[in-house]
Amino acid sequence: MCLEKEELVSRVERWMLLMAVGMGLLAAGCARRPGETRVAPGAGPMTSIELMVPCGQLGPFSEVVKLFEQANPGVAVEWAAENMVTITKQILDGRAQPDVFLSMGDLEMDQVQQAGLVQEGTRTRYAENSLALMVPAANPAGVRTIADLAKPAVKTITIPDPEQNSVGKHALEALRRAGLWEKVEKKVVVARFAADGKEVAAKGQVEASIGYYPCAVEVHKEGQQPAEPKNLKLAAPISPDLYQPFWCEGAVLKGAKNPEGGRKLLEFLASPQAQEIFRKWSFVQQAPHPAPG
Repeated sequence: MCLEKEELVSRVERWMLLMAVGMGLLAAGCARRPGETRVAPGAGPMTSIELMVPCGQLGPFSEVVKLFEQANPGVAVEWAAENMVTITKQILDGRAQPDVFLSMGDLEMDQVQQAGLVQEGTRTRYAENSLALMVPAANPAGVRTIADLAKPAVKTITIPDPEQNSVGKHALEALRRAGLWEKVEKKVVVARFAADGKEVAAKGQVEASIGYYPCAVEVHKEGQQPAEPKNLKLAAPISPDLYQPFWCEGAVLKGAKNPEGGRKLLEFLASPQAQEIFRKWSFVQQAPHPAPG
C-alpha cells in the first residue's frame, strides 16, 4: 500500500500543527547561509567548479574538498551548503544551475535525472548511506528496535517526506518489510526535511524518528571533527535487509560551465582518500558500485 498524495498532505499538516504548538516551524539548518561560497584561499586566475552540498555531507565534504583543491592547484571549488530538499527543488525549477549535483540518496538523483538534467554517463555513487532509529536521549518510550515502534508507549514517529527524501522513501520501505506499517501508520507524521525529525527527537517532542545513520551519530559541521549529537540517542541501526541499499550520488548537470572539472571532482569523491573520510563520518563505505546512466 502506498501513501496517497492526500494522505501525505494530511500528514504534513499534522506535522506543521505539531511544530507550531511545540516550537514553531523548524528551519532546515546548515552551517552556511544559502548562497555563501567557499573559494580556495589565495586563488589567482583559476578554473572553478560550482555546486551545492547537502547539509548531511557538510562534515566530510569540507575535508574532502581541501584534499581535492590540493591535488588540483588550478581549480577552485565554489560551494554552498543547503538542505537536500531545497537543492533538488532549486535545480528542478531552474533557479540553480551548478556544475555538479550531489544527493543524499537515489530518490533525489532519480528526480533530477528523470527531468533530463543529468549529463549521460556521469552519475556516480561515492558514499553508501543507511538508516537509523533515533530517540530522545532519555528515551522515555524505551525504544531499542524498530519493532518497538508498535508499542503503546510510542505515540508519535517522524519520517521525512518519502516523496522528497531518500531517507523517507527507504524508511517507509523498511516499515513495510518489517510488517509494521499497518501498526504504526497512525502514529507517523511526515517532516519535509530530514533535519526536522532529528531536531524534534532531540527536543523530546516525539518518541522516535527515522533518519540517516550518519546524521544520527555525528554532528556535521564544517571544519570540525565528528561529535555526538546533543540530546539525541541512536536506538539502533535499521537492518539493511529491510530496504534497498542506497548511496550518496553525484552527477554533472547539463549546461555545466565546467563539466570536465565536475567529472574530476566526482572521481575524487569516489577515490580511496575521500572514501576514508566518509567512513570516518559514519557513512557505510564499501567498494564503489556503478550507477545507472
